[in-house]
Amino acid sequence: MKSIQFLFILSIAVLSQAIAQKDPAAKEILDAMSAKYQKIPAFRAEFSYTMEDEGDEIDEGFRGTILVKGNKYMLIMDEQQVTFDGTSIYTYLKEENEMTIASYDPEEEEISLSNIFNIYKTGFKYVYTESRNNGSIDVIDLVPEDREKDYFKIRMEISTTDQSLKSFKVFDKSGSRYLYKVLSFKEDASITDQTFAYDKSKYVGTEVIDFR
Repeated sequence: MKSIQFLFILSIAVLSQAIAQKDPAAKEILDAMSAKYQKIPAFRAEFSYTMEDEGDEIDEGFRGTILVKGNKYMLIMDEQQVTFDGTSIYTYLKEENEMTIASYDPEEEEISLSNIFNIYKTGFKYVYTESRNNGSIDVIDLVPEDREKDYFKIRMEISTTDQSLKSFKVFDKSGSRYLYKVLSFKEDASITDQTFAYDKSKYVGTEVIDFR
Protein backbone atom coordinates (compact mmCIF):
# COMPACT_ATOMS: atom_id res chain seq x y z
CA MET A 1 0.00 0.00 0.00
CA LYS A 2 2.85 2.38 0.86
CA SER A 3 4.42 1.84 -2.55
CA ILE A 4 1.12 2.69 -4.28
CA GLN A 5 0.79 5.85 -2.19
CA PHE A 6 4.37 6.80 -3.00
CA LEU A 7 3.79 6.33 -6.74
CA PHE A 8 0.60 8.41 -6.55
CA ILE A 9 2.37 11.25 -4.72
CA LEU A 10 5.27 11.06 -7.17
CA SER A 11 2.94 11.24 -10.17
CA ILE A 12 1.22 14.33 -8.74
CA ALA A 13 4.60 15.96 -8.10
CA VAL A 14 5.74 15.25 -11.66
CA LEU A 15 2.48 16.63 -13.08
CA SER A 16 2.72 19.77 -10.95
CA GLN A 17 6.31 20.29 -12.06
CA ALA A 18 5.30 19.89 -15.72
CA ILE A 19 2.48 22.40 -15.42
CA ALA A 20 4.79 24.86 -13.68
CA GLN A 21 7.10 25.02 -16.72
CA LYS A 22 6.94 26.66 -20.13
CA ASP A 23 6.78 23.54 -22.26
CA PRO A 24 8.78 24.01 -25.52
CA ALA A 25 6.33 21.82 -27.47
CA ALA A 26 3.41 23.95 -26.27
CA LYS A 27 5.30 27.17 -27.03
CA GLU A 28 5.95 26.12 -30.61
CA ILE A 29 2.24 25.55 -31.20
CA LEU A 30 1.21 28.75 -29.42
CA ASP A 31 3.77 30.81 -31.35
CA ALA A 32 2.51 29.42 -34.67
CA MET A 33 -1.09 30.22 -33.73
CA SER A 34 -0.18 33.74 -32.60
CA ALA A 35 1.84 34.43 -35.75
CA LYS A 36 -1.12 33.36 -37.89
CA TYR A 37 -3.44 35.92 -36.31
CA GLN A 38 -0.81 38.64 -36.01
CA LYS A 39 -0.64 38.75 -39.81
CA ILE A 40 -4.34 39.56 -40.07
CA PRO A 41 -4.99 43.34 -39.95
CA ALA A 42 -8.64 42.99 -38.93
CA PHE A 43 -11.12 40.15 -38.53
CA ARG A 44 -14.70 39.21 -37.72
CA ALA A 45 -15.54 36.05 -35.78
CA GLU A 46 -18.74 34.35 -34.74
CA PHE A 47 -18.53 32.47 -31.45
CA SER A 48 -20.55 30.63 -28.87
CA TYR A 49 -20.18 31.01 -25.12
CA THR A 50 -21.27 28.50 -22.50
CA MET A 51 -21.05 28.81 -18.72
CA GLU A 52 -21.30 25.62 -16.69
CA ASP A 53 -21.43 25.17 -12.93
CA GLU A 54 -22.10 21.60 -11.86
CA GLY A 55 -22.52 22.55 -8.20
CA ASP A 56 -25.40 24.90 -8.95
CA GLU A 57 -26.56 22.88 -11.98
CA ILE A 58 -26.19 25.91 -14.24
CA ASP A 59 -25.75 25.53 -17.98
CA GLU A 60 -26.32 28.71 -19.95
CA GLY A 61 -24.85 30.55 -22.87
CA PHE A 62 -25.24 32.70 -25.95
CA ARG A 63 -23.79 33.44 -29.36
CA GLY A 64 -22.07 36.59 -30.42
CA THR A 65 -19.89 38.39 -32.94
CA ILE A 66 -16.58 40.11 -32.35
CA LEU A 67 -14.76 42.60 -34.61
CA VAL A 68 -11.06 43.12 -33.95
CA LYS A 69 -8.39 45.44 -35.34
CA GLY A 70 -5.13 45.63 -33.44
CA ASN A 71 -6.00 46.13 -29.78
CA LYS A 72 -9.45 47.53 -30.58
CA TYR A 73 -12.59 45.42 -30.55
CA MET A 74 -16.37 45.43 -30.69
CA LEU A 75 -18.28 42.63 -29.01
CA ILE A 76 -21.86 42.28 -30.24
CA MET A 77 -24.44 40.21 -28.35
CA ASP A 78 -28.24 40.12 -28.21
CA GLU A 79 -28.54 42.25 -25.09
CA GLN A 80 -25.43 44.40 -25.17
CA GLN A 81 -22.55 45.73 -27.21
CA VAL A 82 -19.08 46.35 -25.79
CA THR A 83 -16.59 48.50 -27.71
CA PHE A 84 -12.97 49.30 -26.90
CA ASP A 85 -11.49 52.14 -28.95
CA GLY A 86 -7.99 51.81 -27.54
CA THR A 87 -8.59 54.17 -24.65
CA SER A 88 -12.11 53.74 -23.26
CA ILE A 89 -14.65 50.92 -23.01
CA TYR A 90 -18.23 51.64 -24.09
CA THR A 91 -20.89 49.22 -22.87
CA TYR A 92 -24.34 49.67 -24.39
CA LEU A 93 -27.27 47.86 -22.79
CA LYS A 94 -29.96 47.61 -25.46
CA GLU A 95 -33.01 46.94 -23.31
CA GLU A 96 -32.20 49.74 -20.85
CA ASN A 97 -30.97 52.06 -23.66
CA GLU A 98 -28.01 52.87 -21.43
CA MET A 99 -24.38 53.57 -22.32
CA THR A 100 -21.63 53.20 -19.73
CA ILE A 101 -18.20 54.64 -20.50
CA ALA A 102 -15.12 53.71 -18.49
CA SER A 103 -11.37 54.15 -18.82
CA TYR A 104 -9.45 51.06 -19.84
CA ASP A 105 -7.76 49.20 -16.98
CA PRO A 106 -5.41 46.36 -18.07
CA GLU A 107 -5.87 44.69 -14.68
CA GLU A 108 -9.60 44.29 -15.32
CA GLU A 109 -9.36 43.05 -18.89
CA GLU A 110 -11.37 39.90 -19.43
CA ILE A 111 -10.26 36.93 -21.48
CA SER A 112 -11.86 37.03 -24.93
CA LEU A 113 -11.24 36.54 -28.63
CA SER A 114 -9.69 40.01 -28.70
CA ASN A 115 -6.65 38.99 -26.63
CA ILE A 116 -6.59 35.20 -26.40
CA PHE A 117 -4.17 34.75 -29.31
CA ASN A 118 -1.34 36.46 -27.42
CA ILE A 119 -2.35 36.06 -23.80
CA TYR A 120 0.19 33.28 -23.16
CA LYS A 121 3.17 35.58 -23.81
CA THR A 122 3.04 37.33 -20.45
CA GLY A 123 2.18 35.98 -17.02
CA PHE A 124 1.55 32.36 -17.99
CA LYS A 125 3.19 28.97 -17.94
CA TYR A 126 1.96 26.31 -20.33
CA VAL A 127 2.08 22.61 -21.09
CA TYR A 128 1.11 20.39 -24.01
CA THR A 129 -1.71 18.21 -22.69
CA GLU A 130 -2.86 15.86 -25.45
CA SER A 131 -3.77 15.26 -29.08
CA ARG A 132 -7.44 14.84 -30.00
CA ASN A 133 -9.67 14.00 -32.96
CA ASN A 134 -7.20 11.64 -34.62
CA GLY A 135 -4.36 14.10 -34.34
CA SER A 136 -6.21 17.09 -35.78
CA ILE A 137 -6.36 19.03 -32.50
CA ASP A 138 -3.61 19.96 -30.05
CA VAL A 139 -4.68 20.68 -26.48
CA ILE A 140 -2.63 23.10 -24.39
CA ASP A 141 -3.15 24.26 -20.81
CA LEU A 142 -2.15 27.75 -19.70
CA VAL A 143 -1.61 28.36 -15.98
CA PRO A 144 -1.44 31.94 -14.65
CA GLU A 145 1.69 32.81 -12.68
CA ASP A 146 -0.38 35.15 -10.53
CA ARG A 147 -2.12 32.87 -8.06
CA GLU A 148 -4.50 35.67 -7.09
CA LYS A 149 -6.36 35.30 -10.40
CA ASP A 150 -9.97 34.14 -10.19
CA TYR A 151 -9.18 31.27 -12.57
CA PHE A 152 -6.49 28.61 -12.40
CA LYS A 153 -6.31 27.37 -15.98
CA ILE A 154 -7.15 28.12 -19.61
CA ARG A 155 -7.44 25.10 -21.92
CA MET A 156 -6.95 25.81 -25.62
CA GLU A 157 -7.75 23.58 -28.59
CA ILE A 158 -5.71 24.43 -31.68
CA SER A 159 -5.99 22.93 -35.16
CA THR A 160 -2.88 21.07 -36.35
CA THR A 161 -3.86 21.75 -39.97
CA ASP A 162 -3.91 25.54 -40.04
CA GLN A 163 -2.96 26.57 -36.47
CA SER A 164 -6.38 28.17 -35.94
CA LEU A 165 -7.89 28.39 -32.48
CA LYS A 166 -10.98 26.21 -32.25
CA SER A 167 -11.96 26.81 -28.64
CA PHE A 168 -10.75 27.80 -25.21
CA LYS A 169 -12.14 27.06 -21.76
CA VAL A 170 -11.53 29.10 -18.62
CA PHE A 171 -11.52 27.12 -15.35
CA ASP A 172 -12.68 29.37 -12.52
CA LYS A 173 -11.67 28.69 -8.92
CA SER A 174 -15.35 28.83 -7.93
CA GLY A 175 -16.01 25.69 -9.95
CA SER A 176 -17.52 27.41 -12.98
CA ARG A 177 -16.27 26.70 -16.51
CA TYR A 178 -16.48 29.20 -19.37
CA LEU A 179 -16.24 27.71 -22.85
CA TYR A 180 -15.75 29.80 -26.00
CA LYS A 181 -16.02 28.09 -29.40
CA VAL A 182 -15.04 29.78 -32.65
CA LEU A 183 -17.88 29.10 -35.09
CA SER A 184 -16.54 31.14 -38.01
CA PHE A 185 -13.59 33.42 -38.67
CA LYS A 186 -12.66 35.68 -41.56
CA GLU A 187 -10.48 38.63 -42.41
CA ASP A 188 -12.49 41.81 -42.90
CA ALA A 189 -10.88 44.79 -44.60
CA SER A 190 -14.01 46.87 -44.01
CA ILE A 191 -13.14 47.07 -40.31
CA THR A 192 -11.19 50.30 -39.68
CA ASP A 193 -10.31 52.42 -36.64
CA GLN A 194 -13.49 54.38 -37.31
CA THR A 195 -15.51 51.21 -36.69
CA PHE A 196 -14.74 51.55 -32.99
CA ALA A 197 -15.24 55.31 -32.65
CA TYR A 198 -18.08 56.44 -30.40
CA ASP A 199 -20.71 58.21 -32.50
CA LYS A 200 -23.16 60.13 -30.29
CA SER A 201 -25.61 60.55 -33.16
CA LYS A 202 -26.34 56.81 -33.03
CA TYR A 203 -27.42 57.02 -29.39
CA VAL A 204 -29.86 59.94 -29.28
CA GLY A 205 -32.01 59.61 -26.16
CA THR A 206 -29.64 57.10 -24.58
CA GLU A 207 -28.72 57.58 -20.92
CA VAL A 208 -24.94 58.00 -20.75
CA ILE A 209 -23.01 57.19 -17.56
CA ASP A 210 -19.41 58.37 -17.87
CA PHE A 211 -16.98 57.08 -15.21
CA ARG A 212 -13.87 58.58 -16.78
